[in-house]
Amino acid sequence: MKKRNLVKKMTALVLTGTMMASLAACGGGQGAASGGTSGGTENTGKAAEGADTAAPSGEKTKITYWAPFSGGDGDIMTALVDEFNAQSPTTEVEFMIIKSEEYYTKLLAAMTSDSAPTVAVNHITRIKEYVTDELLEPLDSLAADASVDWTGFTKRLQEASKVDGTHYCMPMDTHLLLMHFNTDEFGKMGLLEDDGTVVVPDGEEAFFEYFEKVKADSGKMPLSGTSMNGLPMYVWYTLLTQFGGDVCDADGKTATLDSDANRKALEIMMRMVDSEIWPKNQKNGAELFTGNVAVATINGDWAIPTFEGTNGLNFVSMSFPQLGTTKSVYADSHTLVMPKNANLTDAEKTSAMEFMKWITDNTGKWAKSGHIPSRTSVMESEEFKALPYRENYADSANYAKFYPQVCGVAGLTEMTYRELAAMIAGEQDVQATMDHMQEQFQEILDSYNR
Repeated sequence: MKKRNLVKKMTALVLTGTMMASLAACGGGQGAASGGTSGGTENTGKAAEGADTAAPSGEKTKITYWAPFSGGDGDIMTALVDEFNAQSPTTEVEFMIIKSEEYYTKLLAAMTSDSAPTVAVNHITRIKEYVTDELLEPLDSLAADASVDWTGFTKRLQEASKVDGTHYCMPMDTHLLLMHFNTDEFGKMGLLEDDGTVVVPDGEEAFFEYFEKVKADSGKMPLSGTSMNGLPMYVWYTLLTQFGGDVCDADGKTATLDSDANRKALEIMMRMVDSEIWPKNQKNGAELFTGNVAVATINGDWAIPTFEGTNGLNFVSMSFPQLGTTKSVYADSHTLVMPKNANLTDAEKTSAMEFMKWITDNTGKWAKSGHIPSRTSVMESEEFKALPYRENYADSANYAKFYPQVCGVAGLTEMTYRELAAMIAGEQDVQATMDHMQEQFQEILDSYNR
């Protein structure tokens, strides 16, 4: 394993200890287990390296599964694991939920000490770094034996789930940035369509004209959205890619944040802030929306269960508007991976693939969390279509934009949080923000490419 990169990654994870608390759909929460055991982070004494052992006849092969889900997400995943265990004659999954702010630190520590779980959740934007450090099992051979159809995933996920042509992860979902609207308020303003949706016109000027009208007619905050951590980064990357930009070149060696597209994205963000369409100094944008202080909010699909559980709030969730020249929206994906582990047996690998395939084939229930299922067949199912709001934004999965599969995404995320928060707070202007982002991300990329 490439210890230099591992030490760097551990350092980045410590620096971004609060980062995971705001990652999509991965809230905090105490460790909890499913499947009748605690799961735990201890090495459970599996067979020695290279063994090809199977469970005794009539017994299930036991595997472990870690995830950073809590709240409603944790409940849904626990129910899915229980359902799998009840129907599988060959495999029993021990499920462990780990607090999101600790998850990647603990997972990496387990991966480097041969005590990793058999299956783990990993965001798709982190796969490249783990593959580079030789921490993940390649899945293609096991998937072929299990008759996994990779073409059944959305095209965006088909592309993003491979590193150098090999699959190392199996996507469960696409989760992305949306806008959510209070339908009572938009109805009063005459801005609610007959079908109960809200349509924000395309284009930068049309966007600002629309929300200036919302501000004037409602007398309330037009758009809420937390002013720090993840939310500004999601808005920024959406706008950057809508104007044709990205964070680096295809090889992951040269930062491209000195581009006209980045300048445009940052300028629009500050125009939103300065015009008070999206006012600064918001500690919790979701609370401003649920408290009827704001008539609309910028948040991810993962916020839908919270909004659904708010008494008296009538709302609709829609795709993020197109301000730029092309459709694009920030997205990530919860994927299932198989960490390398010297103690892993062939039987456990087979059971792990059985479980991974079953989960991705049955993500209709997981869509209750607000996320878009990874498989097109599930997206087209009546189960998914019966869920409210989902059809309004499901097509966003077809133009969702993930960070490139390059090393350094964790460092990029921490840097972006810091620089965007400083810009929004008025501590630095657009030019200084661009310069800082370009210089710092280039340093991050260089550290991986020496």
